[in-house]
Amino acid sequence: MVANLATGGNSRERRSLEQGNSSVTAASIRLGLRQGWHAERKLYQQRAHKRTKGWSDVSFHGSSQIPTPNLDALAADGVVLNNYYVQPYCTPSRAALMTGLYPIRTGMQGTPIGAAQPWGLSENVQIMPQYLKELGYETHLIGKWHLGYYKERMTPSQRGFDSFYGFYNGEEDYYTHNLTFVRAHNGHDFWCNKEPLFTDIGTYSTTLFTRRAEYIINNNRRCQPLFLVMSYQATHSGILKAFQAPQENIAKFSYIGEENRTIFAGMVDALDQSVGQVVRALSDAGMLENSVIAFSSDNGGAPYGPHNSRGFNWPLRGAKGTVWEGGTRAAAFVWSPLLVRRRRVSSELMHITDWLPTFYSIAGGNAAKLQLDGYDMWRQLSFGARSPRVELLYNYDYTFSNATALRNSRYKLVLDATGYFNGRYAIAGGSNTCRDLDSLLDDSTVARELRVLYKKSRLPLSTNWRNKATLGCGRGRTNFSPDSGVYLFDIVNDPCELNNLASALPRVVASLKKRIDVYRAAAVPTRNNLTVDPDAFPENHNGVWAPWAKPLVTD
Repeated sequence: MVANLATGGNSRERRSLEQGNSSVTAASIRLGLRQGWHAERKLYQQRAHKRTKGWSDVSFHGSSQIPTPNLDALAADGVVLNNYYVQPYCTPSRAALMTGLYPIRTGMQGTPIGAAQPWGLSENVQIMPQYLKELGYETHLIGKWHLGYYKERMTPSQRGFDSFYGFYNGEEDYYTHNLTFVRAHNGHDFWCNKEPLFTDIGTYSTTLFTRRAEYIINNNRRCQPLFLVMSYQATHSGILKAFQAPQENIAKFSYIGEENRTIFAGMVDALDQSVGQVVRALSDAGMLENSVIAFSSDNGGAPYGPHNSRGFNWPLRGAKGTVWEGGTRAAAFVWSPLLVRRRRVSSELMHITDWLPTFYSIAGGNAAKLQLDGYDMWRQLSFGARSPRVELLYNYDYTFSNATALRNSRYKLVLDATGYFNGRYAIAGGSNTCRDLDSLLDDSTVARELRVLYKKSRLPLSTNWRNKATLGCGRGRTNFSPDSGVYLFDIVNDPCELNNLASALPRVVASLKKRIDVYRAAAVPTRNNLTVDPDAFPENHNGVWAPWAKPLVTD
C-alpha cells in the first residue's frame, strides 16, 4: 500500500533539477500513513502486492539473476524488512492483510478460493478500506481480490473501496483476462467496479494496472488523503498459459537459458517498471514527499509443482503452500521520506496482519482499540524501535494442509508437516554476474525521482546494504529429516531450518505446544469446503465470472 501524508510542492519545478537523466521504472506495493502529523497534512497510502514471488526473485536480497532496480531504489532508501512473514497461500494472506486478524479468526485458513466456490471473507468482518474511510480516506483497489465474490456484497465495491479495477479469481490469462475452470468453463474476469470490462482485451495486465494507478493519482482530490492498493497479477502463473510477459521484457534475460524462468524474469521486470511509473506519477502530482510505500509478496515462490511459477526462495527451505520459511518469509520493504531512520535493514519481527493497525495509526486512528492480532509497527519502522511482536502463528490448519507452525522469539515449532516441498531449491538458470546492480539502481526511474525529491545529485545509500539484506546458510550440515513430525528451529541463527532442535530442547517444544493450544481453542472452522456450484459457471452469466447467489428476500 502506498500512503501519502500531504500534498504540496511544485512538481514541474522540482523535476527541472533532473532533466536529461535516463529513466528506469520501479514498483511500489504498500503505502501507509504516518502517525503524529498535523491535521492539515494529507496522507496518501499505496500498497503494492506481488503474487507468488520468492525470496531470491528480487535483487535487493542480493541475487543478480533478475535485477529489480526500481524496487531496489525504494528498498535501499527505505527499510528492508528482513524478518517479515505472510501466510502460505494468497487468499489467507489477503484475509490477514485486510482484517488484521490471523485467518483462524475468520475461517480463511487453508487453501485459496477456487472458481465457482461459494465462500469468502464474511461481509460482517470490517476490513482495511472501511477503517480508513472512517478517517476520511479515498480508497482504491487495483488488481486481484480473491476474497470471495459469490455474493455481490462480498465484492470490493461493497467492502469499502471507492473503486475496483481488476479481477475476482486467480490464474487468469494476462492478455485475454479470461479464466478457464477444469478446461470446460471459460469466462471473462476483469471488472471496473461492478461492471465487466471487455475494452482492454489484448493488453498485458501489469500495463493496465499501471495506467489505472496513474489515472487515480492524477485525479485525486488534493483535499482528501488517498489509500491505493495495487495487487498485481504478476508473478502468479496462469492456468492455460503459465508464463506470460511482453517480449521486450523477456528479451533482456536470454542468459538465464531456462525458458520458463526467463519468461518469469520478464514478468518481474515488467512489474519493476510499473513501480517506477507509479512513483513517477506520485512525484508529478506532488504527492511523493508525503507518501508511505509498502511492498510485500503474498506467499513464497513456487519453483515446481501445481502452482509452478518458477519463483525461488533460496536459501530458505520450502515453497508456497508450506509453513517452512520459504513459503512464509516474504520479500518486503517500506519506503517514505517521513521515516526518521531509513536506509537500513530491519531484523525486527513483523507479520502481514501488522499493516492494518500501522496504517490506521498513521492515519490518525487509535489502533489499540481495534483488538486485532496485528500490531502498530510505526515506531519500529520509522524510529528503529524494538518490534512489539514476539510471536506469530504461521498457520493452524488440520482441514487441508495438516500443518501447524508457531514462532515465539527465536524459536519456531513445526508440527505434522508432510514431505510436500520441504526441500531447499537452488535457483534455476544462469545469471549475468557482470551486471552492476548499484549502477542499474542509480539509473532507475525511482532513483531519478528520489534525487529530485531530495534535491541531491546522488542518493546517499548505505554501504553494502544488499549484503545486510542477504541470508546466508549455504549447504551446511543438517540433521533435517522429512519423517520427524516435530521440528524446532532457532530461526535467528538457523533461518534455513537445517538443524532440528526438538530432541535437545523438549521444554521449549512443550511450551510452544501450549501456545498452539491457545490458538487451537480460538480457531473457527474453515469456510472452505471445496464445494463447486455449477450456477457460477460463466455460461450462465453471459460469459463472465460474476456474483451468482441471489439476495434473500424477506417480508
